[in-house]
Parts: sequence; C-alpha cells; structure tokens
Amino acid sequence: MVRSPIQQAVVLATGSVRIRGSQRPTATVSVGGVPLLKRTILALRREGVKRFVVVFADHAVRAAFARDRQLATVEIEWVANTERPEEDGWSLRCARPHLRGDFFVVPCDRVFSPEIVRTLLTEPLDGATLACAGGRPLGIGTAGRDLIDAVEVVRAAGDPLTLERAHAVLATRGALRTADVGDSWYHAIDDDASRRAAERMLVASLRKSVDGVIARHINRRFSLATTRILMHFPVRPNHVTAASLVVSLVAAFVAALATTTSPWWLLVGAGLWQLASMMDGIDGELARLKFGESRFGEWFDTLTDDVGKFTFFVGSGIGATAVSGDPIWLQVCVIAVTIQMTLAINLYRKLVKTGSGSHYALAWETKPKDSWTSRLYNRIEFMSRRDYYVFAWLCMCAAGFVGFAIGVMFATTLVVLGHELLRPRQVREDFPVRP
Repeated sequence: MVRSPIQQAVVLATGSVRIRGSQRPTATVSVGGVPLLKRTILALRREGVKRFVVVFADHAVRAAFARDRQLATVEIEWVANTERPEEDGWSLRCARPHLRGDFFVVPCDRVFSPEIVRTLLTEPLDGATLACAGGRPLGIGTAGRDLIDAVEVVRAAGDPLTLERAHAVLATRGALRTADVGDSWYHAIDDDASRRAAERMLVASLRKSVDGVIARHINRRFSLATTRILMHFPVRPNHVTAASLVVSLVAAFVAALATTTSPWWLLVGAGLWQLASMMDGIDGELARLKFGESRFGEWFDTLTDDVGKFTFFVGSGIGATAVSGDPIWLQVCVIAVTIQMTLAINLYRKLVKTGSGSHYALAWETKPKDSWTSRLYNRIEFMSRRDYYVFAWLCMCAAGFVGFAIGVMFATTLVVLGHELLRPRQVREDFPVRP
C-alpha cells in the first residue's frame, strides 16, 4: 500500500477533440452533463484527493471553469503549457514546481471507475504505478519524484518528452509497477461516438447492488432511461425529489376520490404511487452522476418518501372506506400511519447522530446468523423495501383486493414495530459515520 494517502493530482488538460464537427478542448467536452475536466477533478475528490495541478494549453479552459460553484472550494493550481502541449511529459515538467510529494497522474480525456483509484492506492509506490486492464495501460497512475527525474532523463536524451518514454526509463530501473484493475469500467473520449459510449457506461454504472427484484427489473429501468435524458438539462436532484413528492400527494388525493360507483380511483392512485416510486431513483442517479450529493438532499429524499407514504395510506383508507361503507379501513390506516410516524421520528433521531439522512446508514442487527428468527427475517426483509410494497399494493388493487393490501400493510407495520423494539436498528458497520 502507498506510504500515505495521496492527496494531490496532476490533471492533464492540454488535448483537443473533434465534437459535432468542431475542434474543442477536451476539458470542456460534456459527458453525462459534466465537462470532462470537472468530472475528473470531482471523481478524484470523492476518493480523497484535495489538491489539483491542472495543466492546460488553451486559456479558454481556465476561463470555462473560473466561476464554477462546485469547483469554487477545490484547491486548484492552473499551469499553462502552450509551448509543447502535445507532449504529456512536458506538461508534467511544467507541473513540477507545484507538486509536493506523491501524486496521481490523470488525463482528463477519459471517464473511469473509482475502483481504479482505489486499486492504485493498494500498490506500493516505488517509482510509478500504472493502472492496467488486460495488460493494457489506461493512462492513469500514481507517481513520485522518480517519474519527474525520468522525464528529465528523456529530455536530456533529446527524445520526445512523453510519459510513455519516462515510464520506459523507470521500467529499465525496475521502478515501474502495474496494477490490474480487473473489470473496472473505463472509457477514453476521442470523438462523438466514444463520448456517447462513455455516457452509456456512466449511466449503467448507476445501478445499485442493493436493488431488490422490482427495483432492478422495473424501477431502475425507468429511472435510468429518464436520467439519460435529464442529465443533459440543468435539472437538480432536489427538483426530481420534489416532483416525486407531488406525484405521491396526487396519488393520495386520487385514491381518496374512490366511491362505490367509481372504485377504480383506488387503482389510479396506486398507479400514480408506483410512478412516484419509479421516479424515486432518479434524484440519486443524477446526484451520483453529476456530483450533486448533499446532506440536505439525503434528508429531503428521506422525508419526502415518508410524507408521500403516510399521505397515500391515509388517502387509500379514505377511498376504501367510501367504497365499502366500513370505516374500519380508514381506522386501520390511521393507526398504521401513526405507528410508522413514531418509528420514523425515532429513526431520524438516530440518523442525526450518523451525519446522514439516508436509511441505508441504519440496519437491524440479526445476529446470531444461524437463529431461525434471523433466517426468517433475511427471507422476508425484501417486503419492507419501498419498491416491493408499492408494486405489491398496485397488484392487489388491480386484483380488487384493496382491503387485503391494507391488512398486509398493517401487519407489516406491526412486524417492523416489534423488530424495532426487540432489536433496534443501529449504524451499519460499513457505513462511514460523519461528524
């Protein structure tokens, strides 16, 4: 592993690419709604890099990012290489006076998985380390003083001043390492076709391993298709969160319109609630894709999900009571929502301590793993996921079993209450607790 966390990077932004019939600085080309230079900087910052030395050839590059709000708090040293911009070794030489210790070397003409950066950090840093996939160098690596010295050796020999030649010098000294990044995604951008391919790869990477069956095969398909469109517009994650809440509130209102002569309003409301559930993934996808994550966004998403759920259950209770003429359905819904609100407030209190607003920060402790209660919970845990119970509610309404849906919701609420009383949710062991 590297001797200490690498907190600085040299970002090479001297190239240009032909996009839509015109030659443009690669750094300003937008991929997934974010210019490549900005994407490179923010992707590295997510992995702990705090300081950046950006080498550019076209002064329009620096001007393009001068007032960018997301980069305003990032420490950036802008270094011009107008003399020999085609030689990346010369760019590194220009950056040398601004470097302090070990650093990443990253061209800004590619998008890459964070796993590549993490893999590089697991390698010893003696000379330089190059990320490779299938034996092919990806152009991303870590280095120290040895690489800068190798650049000077190449310069003294009168050869073209490229990093490839400098790496060859290190290889002859046994000071060049390679790090196999396996299946980590990576894509270089050199034309319109590769830019579109990179965007498809970025969107595909937004899938979550924790997605349930319904989320994976229905909700995520819808949300990713929508994100693929919205990423090109100035739509913020919180805008989508607010829109999802509006749809949930409309769903509750529509469900409450049901009567004995028009019970189908319950189904329409359930359909709208399913739409809100499918929309729920878009805000997180846009946030991850465009580096728009925030603590406020986490809390806003959590609160709107809960408010939408509570109002929909009450609205459905009103509609079911009107259709059947029996007030028991509204009463059951109100009791269930009261219990759910109490549980939610208790969870919010715990989330405040974690510094996160996401329910993913908390988990139920189910040890010992071999107990029958643990095995049972692990089998039915999916039923507590929003994607499942919203879709199940829609299916039961379509089959005319609204009362059964309310009964299942009430029973599930009691199970959650019991679990919370017996084994309260705690912070996940693998979740980073923020101050």
